[in-house]
Amino acid sequence: MAEVLALLQTFFREAWSALAGVLLALALLAALAQVLRVSSGAVIGANLWVWEGIAGIAGVVMLALFAFLGVPQLVRAALTALPSGRGCGPIGELGTLSAGLIGGLAALRMLKSLLVSVLSAAMGSGGGMAQALSETAEALFGMLLASLAVPLAARFLGAC
Repeated sequence: MAEVLALLQTFFREAWSALAGVLLALALLAALAQVLRVSSGAVIGANLWVWEGIAGIAGVVMLALFAFLGVPQLVRAALTALPSGRGCGPIGELGTLSAGLIGGLAALRMLKSLLVSVLSAAMGSGGGMAQALSETAEALFGMLLASLAVPLAARFLGAC
């Protein structure tokens, strides 16, 4: 089980790195698009475009900061709340494996939803951003529910 967990965590880390690279590239392109929008609005004297562009830049920067600073800390905090193999035998190994899988999948899911929200902010729409951020909250809520369910299942199955 430990080898499977190490293999899956390596896979999730590689996937997170790839998604993080794509998110960084898209955030930079989105910020560049908003800068061009601000400069074109300033040239033709459209104050609304200027302020919409500034708000778009601020939104993209905040989402990128949350993706790179907030998501890893949230996943670490949730993983410390999950039980880490306190049982004996296969129940303890399954608990450790499930905790690693839950954390890895939630981190990837949060990063994917932030990628969608950065794309939405780059295009200037709000509907996709709202759904993506609610998906992030759903992933966090799923991690919290799993942190309650895993110890209860271990107790029910008779962990030592």
